[in-house]
Amino acid sequence: MEAKFPQGKEAQEKEKKFYATATPIEVIERAEGLGMTPHSYRNRMADIGGHKAEKPKVESPPEEAKIEYVPYPDFKIKPFPASGGKRDKEDMGLVLTDHHVGRKTESYDSKIYIARNDYLLGRVMRVIDLHRPIGTLHIFILGDMVQGEDVHKGSNVDETEFGVWTQINDYAVPTLSRQILSLLQGVEAVEVWCVWGNHGIYAREATRQANWDNFVYKGLEVALAKQKGVTIHCPTQFYQLATILGWRFFLIHGDQARSNQGIPLFALRRKYQDWYAYLNGFDYAYSGHWHTWGADQINSRADYQIAPPLVTGDSWALEVVGRASSPVQLVFGVHPKIGRSFEYKLLTDPKFSIYQENKDAI
Repeated sequence: MEAKFPQGKEAQEKEKKFYATATPIEVIERAEGLGMTPHSYRNRMADIGGHKAEKPKVESPPEEAKIEYVPYPDFKIKPFPASGGKRDKEDMGLVLTDHHVGRKTESYDSKIYIARNDYLLGRVMRVIDLHRPIGTLHIFILGDMVQGEDVHKGSNVDETEFGVWTQINDYAVPTLSRQILSLLQGVEAVEVWCVWGNHGIYAREATRQANWDNFVYKGLEVALAKQKGVTIHCPTQFYQLATILGWRFFLIHGDQARSNQGIPLFALRRKYQDWYAYLNGFDYAYSGHWHTWGADQINSRADYQIAPPLVTGDSWALEVVGRASSPVQLVFGVHPKIGRSFEYKLLTDPKFSIYQENKDAI
């Protein structure tokens, strides 16, 4: 077996060099090639002075220089106040305008009117729940709640679903009454502030109060007369001035301003400045009529908003204003110290949402 082991000084020196750096596998293979066991091969290598070479020492990397930490100046962070789960009581406002019950377009009819009001009702309830406690809910109804029957105001045969009697008594009054009583469950009281619109004017020779909107409001007053906690403020002139927790809200329909280039922001501002002086000031103003949303300042203290409609697909909005709004109604909070607080534009029809996955969000 050992006859194959290298003989002679030169051959053994060569074998020792191999052995010095051979891996364990190479040693086993070499032993087998010589007809030896690995143990015998190692013993023979020891006899002739063969040794495994020492592994080179791996020097540890030099220690990183320690960086001295220089602290930032004291920020004096303000402690976050713990609310204890309590919120200040606020009042809340809901703006309803331009429902045009009886109007028929490619995206609006009586069934859609009911569906949008029901969807809106659920979302307003959600806002009330998020911002509890709510004292009084103030509903601003800003006119054009029914389409009417005047052909000169768009009530021609192919764009009107039914007559004004049905518009008022079968749809507007029952739907609004249901909303008011449903929302009353979540607040202490409901006050409804009403102004008339231009679609309710059914004859030039009629008195100013002879307006279909006023028939809706009187119907609400009669329907809810025995309901505790509900107050209906029917209009006696074109505006209402509502005081909420000391803050004054000026309400009109919005047809008082004229414009030939879309939304009359500047024309409305001039009008509001005059009314502001006449009424010894107010804090906020709301109107409808223009079937889209807009906002501007009246002065350094007061601002106004044009509220969007419930109706959609209205040809007047596209022809006169040049744009058409999604069916949105406005909701906001009123804090006794800071005035208008939270605000929401509540979409009443998820089909108009560009984010369908968020259609059930506030």
